Amino acid sequence: MSDHALALVRFAYYAGTFGAFAFLVTWEAGDPKVAPSTNRLRHILRNLGLLGLVVIIADALVLGWFMHVPWRLTESDGLLSALRLPAVALFALGFVLADLIDYAFHRLQHRWRWLWLIHSVHHSDPQLDASTGARFHPGEVVIEVLLKTAIFLGLGIPLWVEGARAAVLNPINFLQHANVEYPRWIERRLGWLLVTADMHRIHHSPDPRETNSNYGAVFSFWDRWFGTYIAPDPGRVPLYGLRQLAADSWQTVLGMMLTPIRARRLGTL
Repeated sequence: MSDHALALVRFAYYAGTFGAFAFLVTWEAGDPKVAPSTNRLRHILRNLGLLGLVVIIADALVLGWFMHVPWRLTESDGLLSALRLPAVALFALGFVLADLIDYAFHRLQHRWRWLWLIHSVHHSDPQLDASTGARFHPGEVVIEVLLKTAIFLGLGIPLWVEGARAAVLNPINFLQHANVEYPRWIERRLGWLLVTADMHRIHHSPDPRETNSNYGAVFSFWDRWFGTYIAPDPGRVPLYGLRQLAADSWQTVLGMMLTPIRARRLGTL
């Protein structure tokens, strides 16, 4: 891939990520689906504070300094290299494969307790909105990017593919978490293929049966194929978060960072 094409991928990534977030936060302020149960500005700033630590720890230290990913975006020396697939085929293959990895890893996070202790930071948010899409513990992001990077490099799928996918995934992620009401036709026409907001909101329910469902990131067919799909109910009153981590001490930036340690020590989860 040329430097010009890489620059376009970077532009799409930043424009899509920040543009979608700004648009949805503005929409939430004017016409929220559910009235905020907490101080909205404080809630958003806390989640963005955690995102800042992800950028420093996962992106800068692990991806940048440790793995030199920014300088390895075009590497493609792996099992699939002999096929000499065109860029479009590599992107399509990498996109679907990465989505399957996300589904499998997400499901493991709900099954293995040490992963759940880390992932619970995302689920402990009592007020679902666009900023929840940025609320991930740095440890979770580090494990996920290391796993995905290793698989991509082993297969010979260049890392720019994941960067291009992120330009699509990040806006979808914010759309899935946003506290807004979408037209009903979106669920009817897109739900067969994509993970819609109604579908993902079930995953943030405090009910364990619902929490352990609808793991997909982009495509909804993984949940349908592997028996983890629960159909959304448009008329339900949404409830979010984890009852064990509802106190404000778990919602601060420091509280979220220490959640895996504190929850394990206290036996909260």
